[in-house]
Amino acid sequence: MNLGRVRAIAARKFASLKRDHRTFAFIIIMPAIQILLFGIAIGQPPVGLGVALIGNEATDIDDDLMIKLGASESLIIHDEYTSAEEARSAIGEGELWAAIVVSDNGVIEVHLDNSNQQVSSTIMVEVRNALTEIMEEKGITPPVEIADPVYGDKEPAFINFLAPGIITLVCFMFSLILTTMSFVGERYDGTLDRVFAAGTQPSEVLIGHMIAFTSILIGQVSTVILIAVYGFDIPLNGNPLMVFVLAMLLGWSAMCIGMFISTKATSEFQAIQLNMPFMFLVLLISGILWPVEALPGWLQPISWSLPTTWTAEAFRSIMIRGWGFEQTVVAGAFVYNIVFAAIMLMVAAKSLKTQD
Repeated sequence: MNLGRVRAIAARKFASLKRDHRTFAFIIIMPAIQILLFGIAIGQPPVGLGVALIGNEATDIDDDLMIKLGASESLIIHDEYTSAEEARSAIGEGELWAAIVVSDNGVIEVHLDNSNQQVSSTIMVEVRNALTEIMEEKGITPPVEIADPVYGDKEPAFINFLAPGIITLVCFMFSLILTTMSFVGERYDGTLDRVFAAGTQPSEVLIGHMIAFTSILIGQVSTVILIAVYGFDIPLNGNPLMVFVLAMLLGWSAMCIGMFISTKATSEFQAIQLNMPFMFLVLLISGILWPVEALPGWLQPISWSLPTTWTAEAFRSIMIRGWGFEQTVVAGAFVYNIVFAAIMLMVAAKSLKTQD
């Protein structure tokens, strides 16, 4: 391998990207916009949920519940309903999300519109917390006490689970798309033919492109991590440098996949089509939106064959648990991304050499 040719290819590609100001701005700004939209639209607790509270004169717990639940930011308490049947009818009409009914013996019934699991979970958490506070104020020990967690917050937010996965998705997706589209364009405008005519090897071309795209990747990764941590207050209990380096390794893995895909695509449109299966796999089975443990047993090995699954789990372990290289899931993510990128780079170089 000739390092001079690699450097020349990287410099030429970087100069090409630098001249296209709109594209350069797009590939830096879009990841920031994407993670901002994810953080704003997904993972936040729902608010403004209408809930009826129907008390009972034989008990005084309904007054305490009214005070506790009324202080909730998520719930809007309605006390104009006088019976469970009336409240259930309002739920059926879409006017309420739930009704809390206090019976004669103090038993509390919760009637839910269970069509939205996240809304129902939010209501039940608010009711549980209110009852626990009432019992403690009355000197009653709750039958179940939740101790301080080993990792994470006592009242965890879904966005804390989601954010490391979204960082994974953004770093992977934009690196994959950028590399694929750029490389396919050069293949079919004749640029690569001229480069190969000068005696350049396929591996030198691929590594040169990776070096040029790395400058963009650094900006993308830095922007995404800063917005996640400082924009949405996502905990970062581990080493920030480990998060940054792992995100870079994932970006390089995505670049190598993109370059391999580009050797198989006959046009930019076909490159987009070939990218779609990878992006859907990453989004759906890499533990980004839902835990890998919830996947069917036969699908889990496929999930763990993706570098994004290792990276998402490692991000959560570093950011929330504060783990380091002493833990297998963290060290394994670094090793797996390096090995995966190297294998994909060799496969792409071989495929490119075969075609040319």
